[in-house]
Amino acid sequence: MNKNIDKSDIKAQEKSEFKEWFDFTKKEFVKNINIVKQLVLRSIKVQYRNSVIGVFWTILNPLLNMLVMYLVFSSMFSRGGTTTEVDKATYALYLLCGNIVFGMMRTATFQSLPSIVQNRGLLTKNKMSYNVFPLSHNLSAVVNFGFSFVALLGVMLVVWIQGQAVFSVNIFRVFIVLPALFLFSYGLSLVLSAMYTFFRDIMHFYNVFLTLWMYLTPIFYNLSMFGKDFSGKFMETVIKLNPMYYYVEYFRDVVYRCSAHQAVVDKMQAAGETVSQVMSQAALLPGAWETAILYIIGIATTLIGAIVFMATKRRFIYNI
Repeated sequence: MNKNIDKSDIKAQEKSEFKEWFDFTKKEFVKNINIVKQLVLRSIKVQYRNSVIGVFWTILNPLLNMLVMYLVFSSMFSRGGTTTEVDKATYALYLLCGNIVFGMMRTATFQSLPSIVQNRGLLTKNKMSYNVFPLSHNLSAVVNFGFSFVALLGVMLVVWIQGQAVFSVNIFRVFIVLPALFLFSYGLSLVLSAMYTFFRDIMHFYNVFLTLWMYLTPIFYNLSMFGKDFSGKFMETVIKLNPMYYYVEYFRDVVYRCSAHQAVVDKMQAAGETVSQVMSQAALLPGAWETAILYIIGIATTLIGAIVFMATKRRFIYNI
């Protein structure tokens, strides 16, 4: 009888904990909104403490990374195996789009990794939700993304002056991909921050994994550079199993790539020239299924992160 009571009590406690998680966005977030704001501001300030130009590094960093990659890959690797003349002419944008999308995920997850342990003082002295810490780092990553996007617009302006039609209303579809990317990063952050409370070595492993992950994401190359033989098809399959592939490609397409190709296609058709299939496909905007994939990945990752986080959070206090 006692065993049955104990089991029912445990199940009731687990249900209440998961209910608390789903109520977090409605009640707990409002309750801790000031804490989240302060944590976000602190996270941004800490990144650039004692820096001469401060937060402007969020604009300079992606530009400098783009410049380095451009100098290396535009000459040594034939601009990453780009497939069309438009891609070659806009290769700087190709690099920068990949950089800032992957950079948002990397910043959010890597900073969230030790966030619970680093805030042990707040947790032991105040009653607050543990997940405000990974949440705050993800929100600060979104702020950094906003500054990086300003840098992207600057490069787009330069490319536009050079004659490429990179500006269009499609750029507003960024607000479609950004929430999905946030969900993916947040879910991953929950898993990593929970694991770090028990295994401190995970930070070193994850740092190495991020390097591998970056190379498996088409930031500076195009899938067309892989051949049609077995090894080429194998690498293409591996890359398409990478969730960041879909976020980078979608972002790149809606920001500038499809509109730039569509402008060239329109000119070729007006002149009576034959438009290749590659050019026609490059001008097509992502459809409903491509958008759904982003949210399926993001929501699934957040749910997995929530399950792992809630299942382990009762033991955090003993390990931080």
